[in-house]
Amino acid sequence: MKLPLPLLTAALACCLPPASSSFAQAPAASLPSAPAANPFDFSKYPTADTLWSHISDLKSRQARPGDNRSTVLGVIWQVHSAAAEFEKRYPDDPRKWDARLLEIETEASSLNFAGQSSSATKDELQALSDEKAAPDSVRGQARYELHAMSLHAFTQGDRSVTSASILGQVHRFAADFPAYPSLDVIKYKIAEMMNQYDPAASAALLKELAASGQGRVADEARIELATIERLKSPLDIRFTAVDGTPVDLASMRGKVVLLCFWATGPRQCQAAMPPIVSAYRRLHSAGLEVIGISLDTDKGALLNYIAANGMPWPEYFDGKGWSNAISSQLGIHALPTIWLMDKKGYVRATSNNSSGLEDQAQRLLAEQ
Repeated sequence: MKLPLPLLTAALACCLPPASSSFAQAPAASLPSAPAANPFDFSKYPTADTLWSHISDLKSRQARPGDNRSTVLGVIWQVHSAAAEFEKRYPDDPRKWDARLLEIETEASSLNFAGQSSSATKDELQALSDEKAAPDSVRGQARYELHAMSLHAFTQGDRSVTSASILGQVHRFAADFPAYPSLDVIKYKIAEMMNQYDPAASAALLKELAASGQGRVADEARIELATIERLKSPLDIRFTAVDGTPVDLASMRGKVVLLCFWATGPRQCQAAMPPIVSAYRRLHSAGLEVIGISLDTDKGALLNYIAANGMPWPEYFDGKGWSNAISSQLGIHALPTIWLMDKKGYVRATSNNSSGLEDQAQRLLAEQ
């Protein structure tokens, strides 16, 4: 399955299928300049097949630890230049359309690398998706990336993009490219992301997937819908924490509770923990409680991590990983998953990161 370069759709890294290549993302900086007109020597690739093989090798190059910004940008521009060379040399080769898509992707990658964007990218992708002479695989990919850009704009608060327009794009995409690989997976991931912004629209998409028949995605959609129904009532969770502390959510009514499903290994979980620790230290005396549901399999590693990072709250651990009894019952699919409950025990906010967590907790604590 061909998917876009990750720098183009970095905003969807957790919600859409991962990219096949791995150019590292760097901090925003000044806009990188394109190299002078094709300074790369492609003379040793005299045929379409050898040049395309070279492009494939460049695309598969993994960013290595220690690679600096210039190194990563150099690879991006090598791909861009090689794709442009292929399109110029072999206008009758059907792979010219893939080369054209690569040119757009890599130019967008360089912009994203600098924290910038261009309306030209959107226009070029739209033109390619409308190009009847291009194969459906390329046209579908261009449309996919347009949708990724729209979804990113939606999550960033762009009022020109609405949940209704996102759903409309999804439905048109499915109608125009019914054979696009993993289409149901993409729908499911979009539904997951939209749940943070428009739960009703997310549920509508999940209901479509659940009704689509058998298969893993349909099953997961049904589980997610069941979780949504379950969260319409206060959560009822009881367990004995890894340190022997008895935990009963019902006894915490009147407090704001942060429930975090996590594990020590994923970098996203590691990044989420410092803000949670900070929020707990600042707001615990005002009524904030934190409960961890660890999906680790190594108890010793969990206890060491808790001690090293100053996490004094109770943790559930059963050593079953993704078969964790509590997370499985509640339909947890991604780590971290963070639920923030109000004083009555209702889940009021869900997220896959701890951004803005302390402000949300303070607002809930201020409620009567």
